[in-house]
Amino acid sequence: MTNQIRPFRFSTKDLSVLRQETLKVVRHLTLQVVRHLIILVYCPDIDWKPMQKTKITTQIKNVDSYKDVAKLLTPIRAKSRTQEVLEALVGMIVEAGLGIGDQLPGETVLSEQLGVSRSTIREALNRWEGLGLVKRRRGSGTYLTANIRPARGLVSTETTLESEGLLRIIDVRRILEVEVVRRAAINATEAQKQRIKSSFEKLNVVVASGLMWREVDHAFHTEIYEASGNAIFGRIIFDLDDAYHAAKYRDSPLDSPEFGIRSVMAHGDLCNAIVAGEPEAAVQAISIILDHVVDEIREMSETDK
Repeated sequence: MTNQIRPFRFSTKDLSVLRQETLKVVRHLTLQVVRHLIILVYCPDIDWKPMQKTKITTQIKNVDSYKDVAKLLTPIRAKSRTQEVLEALVGMIVEAGLGIGDQLPGETVLSEQLGVSRSTIREALNRWEGLGLVKRRRGSGTYLTANIRPARGLVSTETTLESEGLLRIIDVRRILEVEVVRRAAINATEAQKQRIKSSFEKLNVVVASGLMWREVDHAFHTEIYEASGNAIFGRIIFDLDDAYHAAKYRDSPLDSPEFGIRSVMAHGDLCNAIVAGEPEAAVQAISIILDHVVDEIREMSETDK
């Protein structure tokens, strides 16, 4: 007797499950298409590079074997001579108990002791000066303007120092930003208010879409600086930021697109306060934004309040 091959048939339950899964996929694809269409309409000039996830725990869920966990590691980049010098200086400062106002040894002494060129020492100290950690006086020497502390836990020395520098810059920036938003709420014209509102709407779309948002955030604050009636405020603030970024290390965690995202959510209150012409509300909003940034820095670097 010849065996007949019976055609495979889905049960009613299987068809129901298949239909549900298909609908999920269709909904997901539809949302993706709509999202990109919205961005194309409202933000045609933005950077389409998506934010990179930095937490390794979210990636491990997708690993099939414990052996594959090693694939999540990235190569350890070799430290530059400048980084080695700075780490050596941190150790020296901590061991000697040096604090704010104390003078560091001269370039020649440091160069001979560490076995590196004076240009390497100079580059390292210039980086610290850019972070606001030291003050270099021609003909006098280099003096500490911040308490230099070693890294704790898994936080690198570079991140600890960069965080300290950024906190000091935010301390200065807070004074400027408060006055800027207060003036913007008083002086902004209707046209400027509309541009501020439009910039915030674009920022909101970009952040919600998970795309790179710093450039759009920069444009939003630029509109506020111009609305203050004195563009020099914005120039000084951007100069502070440029000096800080020039002094940072390559691949700094403070450059992560996820850093600062918490503060973006409070930008709506700032926008509404300026558009409504409410200076006190604008000052409160910018204070909350900066407080969020400070909290994130402290959490990332494990810096004490």
